[in-house]
Amino acid sequence: MLNQKKSKKRPNIARGLRLATAQRRRKLINRHRPINVLASFITTLNLYCGIASIFAAIEGMGLEDAAAQAAQFQKAAYFILAAMVVDTLDGAVARMTRSASEFGKQLDSLCDVVSFGVAPAVLIYTMFLPGEQGYFVRTGAFIAIIYAICTALRLARFNVFQSDIREYFIGLPSPAAAATVATFALFTIATKFTPSFWVFGPPMLGLAILMVSTVQFPKNKMKSLLLSPRLGFRFLVVCAVAIAVFDLARRQDPALVLFPVTAAYAVYGMCDTAYRRFFRRTLGSSSGVSDSTTPASPAKTGDAL
Repeated sequence: MLNQKKSKKRPNIARGLRLATAQRRRKLINRHRPINVLASFITTLNLYCGIASIFAAIEGMGLEDAAAQAAQFQKAAYFILAAMVVDTLDGAVARMTRSASEFGKQLDSLCDVVSFGVAPAVLIYTMFLPGEQGYFVRTGAFIAIIYAICTALRLARFNVFQSDIREYFIGLPSPAAAATVATFALFTIATKFTPSFWVFGPPMLGLAILMVSTVQFPKNKMKSLLLSPRLGFRFLVVCAVAIAVFDLARRQDPALVLFPVTAAYAVYGMCDTAYRRFFRRTLGSSSGVSDSTTPASPAKTGDAL
């Protein structure tokens, strides 16, 4: 009897040792994997753009000439948009060279905190708050801090929970939120409009809340738009809107077009999530369709955007 028990335990022990050895081997391979210098260099350019945006905003705050001040704030906003472009390039380079690593993932998140969290908060604080009264200055500074904190939380949650989801983002992506802030600053400079606290404060707080929310935003929707017959009409509408936007940008100041485009992305995510969670469920229950006939998870259907 004892020999039979030992023979039953030996395969389990051997299997556990093999699994532990394989896991240890994978950790050693990831630890000693060479760092892609090109992808890491592009990622550091993202950090450079974020720091340059902060410096430009601080320099603009200390200027007395209105034209020079607007030029510095405009430069700070364009640096944020440049960081967004660079942020898309480093991931593409890492995938092309097949050199994606944990080091690059963490470095990218640290750079994104500065470029898409701290830089937009500093831009809003230096551009709009100096003309406000004491209470609004303190409240605006608090909102700017909350925005930067929500950006860090959004990036941390993405690294832990969402890095493998390819169909959608959970929460507004931090580059999209930063692009909305930057294009809003460019919009106010182009129109020579000086918004009050109630114009920029609540929307910025809303962007911060959207980043840490569970609202789903499109990630890779173009493939489904091209292949799904049901979404053909949506694709035609998107093409028509894109043609109109680029034609308007060609004739007018691009800043007048960029802000509505970036803001539309945030509004689309909220409207689409509200439609799927409330209106579709209400229509399904009124027509007698059970929840078992609806898609179980967005990741399986690809229509969660």
